[in-house]
Amino acid sequence: MNNILTVITPTIGRPSLSNLIDSIVKQNVPVMHLILWDDVRDTHGITPMECSRPDEHYSVNHIEIKGNMVINKGLAAGSSLRSIGLMAAQTEFVTFADDDIIWEENHLATMLPAVQNSKWAFCKRKIWTKLPDDNFEYLGIDEFESVGEEAKTPYKMVDNNCMMFHRRFGVSAACLYRETCSYNDDRQFYQFLMKYAGSPIKTGLATINQVCPEKLVDFFRINCTK
Repeated sequence: MNNILTVITPTIGRPSLSNLIDSIVKQNVPVMHLILWDDVRDTHGITPMECSRPDEHYSVNHIEIKGNMVINKGLAAGSSLRSIGLMAAQTEFVTFADDDIIWEENHLATMLPAVQNSKWAFCKRKIWTKLPDDNFEYLGIDEFESVGEEAKTPYKMVDNNCMMFHRRFGVSAACLYRETCSYNDDRQFYQFLMKYAGSPIKTGLATINQVCPEKLVDFFRINCTK
């Protein structure tokens, strides 16, 4: 199988990781999935053995991360893991997918043609919140923050999970993810791509579903477009 895309997922083994994998398999596109396992595990989560799928288009590579392998976890442990994934990726194109993400079935069908005609591309995202009974509430489409230059926030950014880019830019930017101590790696990478890769292609479609942190529920509930 000739993979054309690497998907990088930092995880502590949340059960939702299984839903992400299922949504990747449904894309029917040759994918290499790099799953980077933090040494701080979810004791009620899943294990690497539960992540395999009998599908000819899906390959998975598990990278076990020990504390001394990560240079700077700070407040954003996932950022350090992403830097390792960026250096390990070997396909032409790379994307991120956190373990609380689910792709729509047309995600790669729209993203891959976009990035193949540019140096990077991004989509929009649908935002959800998890309820106490383990159901989910739909908050709407983020058309105000993770939209690049059209953002209505004081800062410009594209969420990590919405981007797809040529591998060489990821390799060059790996240090941004390795060294950050704050939740701003997506903002830094956005500025990096705008400077060195130029303007992106925007699919204009919300093809990923993302569960927002509890502390940001009101932020998204107020600002998202239903």
